[in-house]
Amino acid sequence: MKLALRLIIAGAGLALFAWFVHRTGIDTISRAFATLGWSAPLILVPYALVYLLDTIGWRLSFGRTLPKTISFGTLFRIRWAGESLNNVVPSAYLGGEAVKVYLLHKRGMPVADGASSVVIGKTAQVLAEVIFIASGAVAGSFILPVNSSARAGMFAVTGAATALIAMLFWLQHRGMFSTLLALTGRLRLRIRALASRADSLRQLDWRIFDFYRSDRRRFLFIVTLYLAGWIADSLEILLVSHLAGMPMDWNQALAFEAFIGVAKALGVFAPAALGVQESGVIFLFYLFGLPSGLAAPYAITRRARELTFVLIGGALLYTEEPALRGFAQRVAREVEAPA
Repeated sequence: MKLALRLIIAGAGLALFAWFVHRTGIDTISRAFATLGWSAPLILVPYALVYLLDTIGWRLSFGRTLPKTISFGTLFRIRWAGESLNNVVPSAYLGGEAVKVYLLHKRGMPVADGASSVVIGKTAQVLAEVIFIASGAVAGSFILPVNSSARAGMFAVTGAATALIAMLFWLQHRGMFSTLLALTGRLRLRIRALASRADSLRQLDWRIFDFYRSDRRRFLFIVTLYLAGWIADSLEILLVSHLAGMPMDWNQALAFEAFIGVAKALGVFAPAALGVQESGVIFLFYLFGLPSGLAAPYAITRRARELTFVLIGGALLYTEEPALRGFAQRVAREVEAPA
């Protein structure tokens, strides 16, 4: 049923996108792509900058625990490999994080150190995204009519995202895994995977809390780097719109990119957010009054860019782990091993 639901979501999104392509007209879409011409590869540059900024942020999440033997280039490749998995496998962005911990552990890093860096980095990235969504809501409010219900909707989404990150910090302050262990204990649930690693999980909680307590300035800098990455992502649609001869302004690009991230998050359980992302692009173009002739070409271009990065990341993962058979089981064993 889960697989069927995912396929239904993807199919419905793709059907809606196909309808819009038909409505827009193949000739209009072809002209937009023809205008891009040989400049199309430039579209890969903004997202490459995102990967660079995010890796710098992740590098700082290790504090003083990163061995000198693990270079920045190695971290960049590991992150790329992990993100390629996150962008394909419907695992709520958890599968790629486990792969990052696994690949670090293969290089001799204790699981607790790798896992804490991933949790801290992901928390900083989510906090930066909430700030980015709030900025997008402000930018969108300048675009939409005063009486538009979508303005209230954008700020409601911002409020929900803020509540989510506040809950995440509250859980980390209390200890995410300690809270989970206490909850399963009260409910008298015996989960062997948790019980056998209780001490390691509590140690991981302590590492995360100690980082926030002793390295607050570093954490704020990490958030700033991730926020710069989200902003750099907005450069893509600005670049595409200018190359296609239908330029947008900064407010339009910022509002669009902030809320296409929300749309993609809603499709987290569909493979690669297939259909959901494309439908989200169409909806946001309509909502913000962006050029309709650019909507379908941009949705296709964005998917092509993601596919390019996923294929490169898959190749990097293959160089790290040529034997893909049983890969998920090996990752689970290594990541769950005591620190």
